[in-house]
Amino acid sequence: MKSAFAEFDFKSPNGFDVDITPPGEWMLANLGIDLAAPEFRELPPCKRAQYRAVKNWLTRYKLKPDASNLEKVRGYLEAFHHLCEVEDWERAWETLLIRLNTPIKEQLHNQFGIWGYYREQIEIYGRMLGKLKPTENTILFNFLANAYQALGDYETATKYYQQSLNSVMEFPNRKLEATVLGNIANTYLSQRKFSKAIKCYQQSLAISQEIADRYVEGSTLANLGDFYRIQGNYIKATEYLKQSLLIAQEISNRQLEGAVLGKLGVVYRCCEEYTKAMEYQQYSLNIMQEIQYSKGVEASLMNVGAIYRRLKDYTNAVECHRQHLAIAQEIQDPLGKRQALADLGRIYYLQEYYSQAIDYYQQSLTIARELKSDIVGEFFGIFGLGLGYAGSKDYVKAIDCYQQALLLAPQMGNQQEIAVLLGIAEAYNFLKSYSQSIEYYQLILIFLSRLSNREAEMFTLVNLGSVYSQQKDYSKAKDCYEQIVLLAQQTGTRHMEMVALARLGSTNAKLGCKPQAVELYEQTLPIAKELGEYGREIAILISLVLLYLEQQRYSKLFKSLIRLAFKHWLVIPIFIGLLLVLALIGIFSVILSVIIWGLAALFLSVIVTFILWEVFKTLKKSQDKGA
Repeated sequence: MKSAFAEFDFKSPNGFDVDITPPGEWMLANLGIDLAAPEFRELPPCKRAQYRAVKNWLTRYKLKPDASNLEKVRGYLEAFHHLCEVEDWERAWETLLIRLNTPIKEQLHNQFGIWGYYREQIEIYGRMLGKLKPTENTILFNFLANAYQALGDYETATKYYQQSLNSVMEFPNRKLEATVLGNIANTYLSQRKFSKAIKCYQQSLAISQEIADRYVEGSTLANLGDFYRIQGNYIKATEYLKQSLLIAQEISNRQLEGAVLGKLGVVYRCCEEYTKAMEYQQYSLNIMQEIQYSKGVEASLMNVGAIYRRLKDYTNAVECHRQHLAIAQEIQDPLGKRQALADLGRIYYLQEYYSQAIDYYQQSLTIARELKSDIVGEFFGIFGLGLGYAGSKDYVKAIDCYQQALLLAPQMGNQQEIAVLLGIAEAYNFLKSYSQSIEYYQLILIFLSRLSNREAEMFTLVNLGSVYSQQKDYSKAKDCYEQIVLLAQQTGTRHMEMVALARLGSTNAKLGCKPQAVELYEQTLPIAKELGEYGREIAILISLVLLYLEQQRYSKLFKSLIRLAFKHWLVIPIFIGLLLVLALIGIFSVILSVIIWGLAALFLSVIVTFILWEVFKTLKKSQDKGA
């Protein structure tokens, strides 16, 4: 929406180049407000008083040195409200259409959104609604909807977008039609209504390309990139985002450029390209800070924090999310506040500070439920609470949260639904409710078979096999591990093949099939060596030593002991130490006794190594979990 009069030149040599608003005298002249003119002198005293207030706010309002952004434009905002009091709607609207001396020279009413003052936008748009021409009213519906969407009130936003779209049909405006369709699609995407969202995006893109509107086209391409990223199609997401970035740079739109760079950073983070992801997020953050776009700064800080979290740099991650939370609280952005609290909850959960994690997730969930239509926030709040309770070993509460999350999961996508089912299965397993745990693992396998996600299928089969093993149902556990071996060999997943073969060996040993167990362990050893899994290699050698001893296969036993001695540094010093102890008590008087007790020392050293190794593994697991 354009102003009816010329814009003020902030670079003009008249001395008015300090404030972000044009001089009040200039604005009064352009509005045609002269209290000495007959039309104003003849007004009733109450109306004349309102116009005098307009003049005073525009010309006498003085800024404090530390004025907030809202205080910097308060003179114009108060003038707007006084003009509304006398129902001078055209002049009132003109005060909001002036361009400010900000980095992107945005109009005043749009600048409120850049700063994050969405409630102020709702107030000013609400006062103007129905007071302007029908064509302008159509645009106001869209502006009003944008503000509600930014606050997470998707139901109200959708209502106003639909009113704007209906008006466009009466007063055709192809650019506005494409814009509104794109905005409606964003609302659908926020609520995970994917089929409706893609339909609107495609319509918006077609219209923008038809009328050659590069900004709307670039915005729609960026949003399509977001759509495909959420769907897990990172190649297509990158393709759309790079097209959008070219357009943003071509039309020199810094806000769009910063947004697209941030979205690309998220895609690279999802692809685990953290260096590139951080580079793009820093570019985005610099631009958003430069143009003072509060929502953009929030998003960049959130995404930088997410990268630090993936890198297990929790100190920097917490700092980023605390900055994000501070901005959200300052501008009263409930969506941003909800997201920052959930992110902090996730980090404290990963550090095993479960009570703090539960507290943050609960605060996030409370905000999401207050917003009513924030399905994403509600899902992650409930699911996060489930994780926190599971970490605290309160599995009953965890299952209750997971069951609530399961009701919302279908709208969140396959990955999230599987995560919830997995959480329920694991919680039942910890409660030793094995039949229920197995039931959920089998549900996951059915789900995954439709998705052809072999990696997740193998992981689930490992867990299912473990449950069967805990029930001592080794034949079913064996079936699970055999399926994993086939899948791993088909997909070339050597690590999972190694895990499955090792577990098959252990399961066969428990079933009394010792020769088969030995054969499986021998198959596992070269894979473990190939993958550099020294811990696994040592564990298998120890298992082989015990099996060979039980089977009285002494030549194989001796070879395994020697291999183990050269594989683990603890064996040799323990062997030497035991040998010296035995020497001191005079056990080896002859060569034969040396050999016998030497083998005994070697065997005992392996046993001690095994015990120490288990201790070290337990310590390492606790350290890894804490990391």
